[in-house]
Amino acid sequence: MVKNLYAVWIKIDETLPWIELKGVYQTKSEAKKAAEKFLNSIKIRIMKMPEKRRHMKALASLKTTC
Repeated sequence: MVKNLYAVWIKIDETLPWIELKGVYQTKSEAKKAAEKFLNSIKIRIMKMPEKRRHMKALASLKTTC
């Protein structure tokens, strides 16, 4: 008999994709507890932004070949 395993996925907002957290859980309640633990450990940083912002440079770029 194959048991179901559960993963935890979070979505910050509509502009970002779903993110899978590390770990696989045997029950939904274990997965829910892990998600709550993760959400309680999140660190948030609020930054002051000047009105005139400089455009940020790309950290990485992709080059495709056809």
